[in-house]
Amino acid sequence: MNKKLVLLCVGFFVASTLWAQENKDLVEQPEESVSQEISASSQVSGEVLEKTLSTNLYNTMIGRIPGLTVSQGSFEGGVVNNSLLARGISTFQGSSDPLLLIDGFQCSISELVPQEVESITLLKDAAATAIYGLRGANGVILVTTKRGEISPLQVSFSAQIGFQKAVRVPQYLDAYNYAVLHNEAERNDGVSNVTYQPEDLERYKSGWNKYLYPNVNWTKEIMRQVSPIQNYDLSFKGGNKIVKYFVMLNVINNNGLLRRTEPLSENSKNQSYTRYNVRSNIDVNVTKNFSVAANMGLSVADWTTPGAQYASTIFDKTNIPANAFPIYNPNNTFGGNETYTNPYADLTETGYYSSNSRTINTALRVTEKLDMITKGLSVSAAVAFNSWYIGYSNKLKTYARYPVSNAGTADDIEYTYGQKQGDDTSLEGDESMSNQWRNMIFTGSLDYKRTFGRHRVEANAQYTYESRNVGPEQPYLHIGGGARISYAYDKRYLLDLSAGYQGSERFPVGKQYGFFPAAAIGWVVSNEGFLKNNRVLPYLKLRASYGLTGNDEMGNTDRFMYVDSYAQVAGGYPFGVGNNVIYGPGLTLLGNSNFTWEKERKFNVGIEANILNMFDVSVDYFHNRRYDILAAPDRDIPVFIGANLPMLNLGRTKNQGFELSLRYSGQAGKNISYFAEFTSWLSKNEITYKSESVKVYDYQYTTGRPIFQPYVLIADGFYTQEEIDDPNVLKPSWSEVKAGDIKYKDMNNDGVIDDNDSYPMGYTSTPEFSAGLNLGATIYGFDISLFFHGVAGRTVYLGSNYYKAFQGNGSVSKVALGRWTPETAETATYPRLTANVSDQNNFRSSTFWQKNGDFLRLRNVEVGYTFKNLLKNRKSDLRVFISGNNLFTLDYVKDLDPELMSGYPAVATYSVGAKIQF
Repeated sequence: MNKKLVLLCVGFFVASTLWAQENKDLVEQPEESVSQEISASSQVSGEVLEKTLSTNLYNTMIGRIPGLTVSQGSFEGGVVNNSLLARGISTFQGSSDPLLLIDGFQCSISELVPQEVESITLLKDAAATAIYGLRGANGVILVTTKRGEISPLQVSFSAQIGFQKAVRVPQYLDAYNYAVLHNEAERNDGVSNVTYQPEDLERYKSGWNKYLYPNVNWTKEIMRQVSPIQNYDLSFKGGNKIVKYFVMLNVINNNGLLRRTEPLSENSKNQSYTRYNVRSNIDVNVTKNFSVAANMGLSVADWTTPGAQYASTIFDKTNIPANAFPIYNPNNTFGGNETYTNPYADLTETGYYSSNSRTINTALRVTEKLDMITKGLSVSAAVAFNSWYIGYSNKLKTYARYPVSNAGTADDIEYTYGQKQGDDTSLEGDESMSNQWRNMIFTGSLDYKRTFGRHRVEANAQYTYESRNVGPEQPYLHIGGGARISYAYDKRYLLDLSAGYQGSERFPVGKQYGFFPAAAIGWVVSNEGFLKNNRVLPYLKLRASYGLTGNDEMGNTDRFMYVDSYAQVAGGYPFGVGNNVIYGPGLTLLGNSNFTWEKERKFNVGIEANILNMFDVSVDYFHNRRYDILAAPDRDIPVFIGANLPMLNLGRTKNQGFELSLRYSGQAGKNISYFAEFTSWLSKNEITYKSESVKVYDYQYTTGRPIFQPYVLIADGFYTQEEIDDPNVLKPSWSEVKAGDIKYKDMNNDGVIDDNDSYPMGYTSTPEFSAGLNLGATIYGFDISLFFHGVAGRTVYLGSNYYKAFQGNGSVSKVALGRWTPETAETATYPRLTANVSDQNNFRSSTFWQKNGDFLRLRNVEVGYTFKNLLKNRKSDLRVFISGNNLFTLDYVKDLDPELMSGYPAVATYSVGAKIQF
C-alpha cells in the first residue's frame, strides 16, 4: 500500500515540477488557486444560517444548499435526528450520509452554531469527492470555521430573544364527542348495549362532575402555549502579519414546550436545554516560511427533561380519551387505571432525565514553504483530536394511581376507589447511562502552486491516518491518501486529475484498499476572442467530470462480514449411558470472503453563466451508477446449498437529476439594492438489480423501481351495503367486512383480496424535487429578507395514532368526524367507526392512508435596520432586527405538520435581536 501511494504522489509532483522547470523562462504571475473550479459544489455562508434561530444547526440548513436535502429535525432542544442526503439516495442497503468535515477533519457538526461558521460547502461530483476514497460516494460536507484577518481588533456582540409557539397541535375530541362516536362504533360492531347511556352523554355535555365524568384535554395539560428561546454571541477578530485570531463565545437556551413542573412537584425538574460554544482559531507566522494554525472548538450542553428521556415521549402519551379519568381524584390522588398511565403525573411525578454532553474539536497544523527547492512548493502536517461524551444523571420514581367511581346515587355521591395501579416510590438515582466517541487524525501533505504566463499549475498530495473509537468497540481505521493536479491554460482551458487511495480494517486482508480516480475538464468560453467583453454574456463556463467513488458504510450489523459466524445452535447430541443432550456452537452464517465497499461512477456536466451582469445562472446534470451494494443472494444462489448465506455485493442502482441556481441582483441608486435567488434540484433513483427471489407477479419486484418504493393495497372507496350483500363483489381474506369499510382492488386479478395485492404506489417521504426562493432588499439602512422552501414528489403516510380512531385503546381525533355513515356515504372521508381495537381491514397499509407530502413553507422572514458609524473614530454599526421562522405552510396534510407527523410539535419562532460591531 505505502509503495503505491508514494509512487502516486511522487508521480504527480514530478510531472508538475518538471513542467515548471521547463517553462521557468516564462514570466511568473501571482498565484491563483484552480482547485475545484470545475467540480460541482454548492455553498452557504454562516451569516445566512444565522437567520434561523434554532438549537439544531441542521435545521438552519434546510433548503439553503442546492443538492442537499435535509429532513426537518425535531424542534426539541438537544434532539438531533435529521437526515442529510446529497443528490438523493443511491443505495438500498448502505448508509446515505455524507462525510462531514470541520476544517478538513471528520467530526460531528450538529453541535456547532452558525456564528462560528464561515461557510458550509457541499461537494457533489467525483472530481471533488474521489480524493476522499472509501467515503466520498455520498458527497462531502465541508464546514469552514471563521478565522482572523489582518485588521484592528473587531468586536461583535449579538443578542436574540424570542419565543416558540406550537403549530398544528393534535386535536382530539372532547369527552362528549368521544362518547358519542364510541357508541356509534359499538353499534357498527353489532353491540346493542353501548357503553354510554343518554344520561352519561348529557353529563359529559354539561360537565356535571369532573371526577366521574371527566373531560381532560391532555395535550393542553402537559404543554404550555409558548416557549422562550434566546441566543447570545460575543466574538473577537483581528490580527497582523504575524498573528491572526478569531475567538467566540456563544450561549443558546431553549426551555421547551412542556409545562413547568417545578412549581407543581418537588419530584421533577423543568424542561431545559442550554449549550455553551467556544471557538478559538489562531494563525501564527513564526518565520517567513513557517506557520502554525491552531483550532479549538468546545461545546458543552446541559439537558433536562421531566418524565421521560425525550419530551416527544410525553406528547405521544396524550392519545388517550378525554374521559378516561381525571388528573386528580377527589382525595387528591392521581387518576388512572390499568389501561392508561396519567400523562400529567408522568410529567410531574416520575422524576427527570438530565444529561451533560461535551464535544471537543481541536486541530494543529504546521506549514513550511519550500521555495528553496522550487517556488510555490510547501509541506504541511496536521494532527486533530475530536471527541464527544454524554453522561446522564437521572432521578427516577413511580407513582400510584386509582380509578374512581360512584357507590352512591346521582343526588348523594359516594366516591369509591378501585385497585391501585403502581406504587409511590422515592426518587432514585441512575448514573448508568453514557455514550461517547472520539477520533485521532493525522495528515501530511505536499502542495505546489505556480503560475507561468498563461499557464497555471496546482498540485496536492496527502496522506491520512484516522482512528475512530465508538464506545467500547474496536477502533475503526481509515488509512490512505490521495493526489490532485489542476492545470489551466490562458484562463480558458481547465483540467483536473485526482485520485484517492484508501483502506479500512473492515475488509479482508489483501482487499482492504481501493483506488478511486476522477477527471474533470472545463472551458471558459467567455475568455475566447469571439465572446470576450461581450455585454450580454460576460461570463460562460462549461465543465464536465467523471470518476469513481466509494462508500464503506455498508449498513450491515456484522462489521467483519468475511468471518464465519458461530453461536450455540438449537438441538444437540445425546451422549453417555444417560443419553444426556449436549449443546454446542454451530455455524450460523457463512462469511463473505469477497466482501467489499459500495462503488459509484459519477458523471456530471455543468454550465455557469452571467447574463447582462445581473443574472447568475448555474445548471448541473448528474448521472450516478452505484454497484457492489450488499444484497441477499436469493436469486443468485439456490436455497438448497444447506447454509445460511451472507449478503453479497450484488446490488446495483442508478440515480440521476439536475440542479439549477438562478440569482438576480440589482441596484437603484446608492442606497437601494435588491436580489432574488431561486434554487432547485431533482433526483430520481432506481434499483437496477437486487438478486430477488422469484416472485409470482412482476409488480412485486423492487428491481426497476425507486429505492424504498412503498407497497400498499389500492383503496377503492368504501363498501356499500349492496356490495356487502353481493357475493360477486370481492371481500378481503383477512376479516369480515361491513358497509363503510375500505374496499381494495384485486391487483393480480386472482379473485382474492389478500397481501399479494399490495402494489407499488406513491413516493417515499424523501422528496424528489426541492426548491428555494430567497428574496432580499436593502433600502436606506433598512433590510428585509424572505426565504421560501418547497418540495414535491413526496408521500407521507398517516400511520400515527392520531389517525386511528379507538385503535390501541386510543382516543379519536377530529379527522374521524368525516366517518362513513349510511347518511354520509357519498361524502365520507373516513371509514366507518369501529371499537374493535385490532381492526383487520381499515388500518392496513393502503393508499387510503397515503397523502401528498408536497408543501411550500415560509421558512424565514427578517427585517432589520442598521445604525452606521456610532463611534467617531472607528467603524461601528448597530443592527436591530425582528425575525420569524416557519410562519406558514401550504400543504395537503392540514391536520398535522407535513414534516413532523408525531411526537414533539413543530413550532413557529418569533424573535427580536440586536448586533453591534466595532
